[in-house]
Amino acid sequence: MKYLTKVFLFLLLISLFIPFTSKNVQAINQVNIYFFYDEACPHCYDEGLYLDELEITYPNIVVTRYEVASNPDNSQLFENVKAVFDTPSALTPYTVIGGVALVGYNDQISADIEKLIKRYSNNDYVDIFYKMMNDIPILNSDFDSIEIQPGDTIYIKYIGDINIDALSLFVAAIVVGIADGFNPCAMWVLIFLITMLLNQKNRKKSWILGITFLFTSALIYFLIMVAWLNIAIQVTTIVWIRIIIGLVALFFGGSHIIKFIKDSKKKDIGCEVTDQVQKKKLIDKIKKIVLEQKMFIALIGIITLAISVNLVELACSAGLPLLFTQILAYHHLSTVAYFGYILLYILFFLIDDLAIFIIAMITLKVTGISNKYSRISTIVGGIIMFVIGFLLIFFPAIIMFNF
Repeated sequence: MKYLTKVFLFLLLISLFIPFTSKNVQAINQVNIYFFYDEACPHCYDEGLYLDELEITYPNIVVTRYEVASNPDNSQLFENVKAVFDTPSALTPYTVIGGVALVGYNDQISADIEKLIKRYSNNDYVDIFYKMMNDIPILNSDFDSIEIQPGDTIYIKYIGDINIDALSLFVAAIVVGIADGFNPCAMWVLIFLITMLLNQKNRKKSWILGITFLFTSALIYFLIMVAWLNIAIQVTTIVWIRIIIGLVALFFGGSHIIKFIKDSKKKDIGCEVTDQVQKKKLIDKIKKIVLEQKMFIALIGIITLAISVNLVELACSAGLPLLFTQILAYHHLSTVAYFGYILLYILFFLIDDLAIFIIAMITLKVTGISNKYSRISTIVGGIIMFVIGFLLIFFPAIIMFNF
């Protein structure tokens, strides 16, 4: 067993150095922007500067400018375009992109222009202005809407642009992270650690040791999930591996559900990964760490404890972090986005632990894990595992959130 653990850790460390790669390279379309303006119009001037910036940011866009006040041909063209888009009374600035005409200029219009650029850069679109100029019949289906569509981004103040497709990942990170947090294998260790810390007179030392334990746990979890994500990205396009992962998820999910039913009448439900001998060793180790007079040695001990506990916890959670990294791998995101979703997962994974620790340290009171807590962790984790496994096998598009 110790040999297998060493091999597992070695493979995790190796996978950390495998670079993230994306096999889904999309062609970038040229996006044509037609800008009608008046030299005397201040809003036209502002939009002109904004379009200059966009040409630097997006090399695939081509901006064609038409000054309408002093050029009769451009003025007539402007009237023709307004007739096509059924906006006869519109004034400058007037911007046409694909199947959309935007009237005026403000913060919302600037956001809409960039939204359309991103949409058309990676998706087919109809250039109505081009059709008009080349006497190609224009269909009703050629017209587009500025309303949010799959692939678009929305702007949230203080946060910035968020891809709406990523909102599903956002929810998944929260839901699966919380479910993973309901884990009796790590919780009983935390409860005992808090109990020992509450008996110490040095409150500062107690806070430092407890927080170090929690954040070391978070760091280890982060590194493990990054390693798994590296592996998952490399094999995400291999169908039979996806099916195997789905079958494993079905097996463990079904096992958790069956366990929930069988354990409904048991009085003591907790972590089944560690036996009584292992639990006694962990308890003795915690006592030794907390009673250690030298702070540096105590910190080293608590960090070592957190590492060992979280390796055990992986077996207890039965693959929820593995499944989440598999879901992430199906979304071809930037490295920063991958890290962001993993950190979000870990944040909600730690919420219950943090809450219990902080409340206990403030109130100087802690209670043990109830059967209800353990049973909730079993059934919630089992259902999520089973559903994700089923989707991975039969409906992988849903896992990619392509509704």
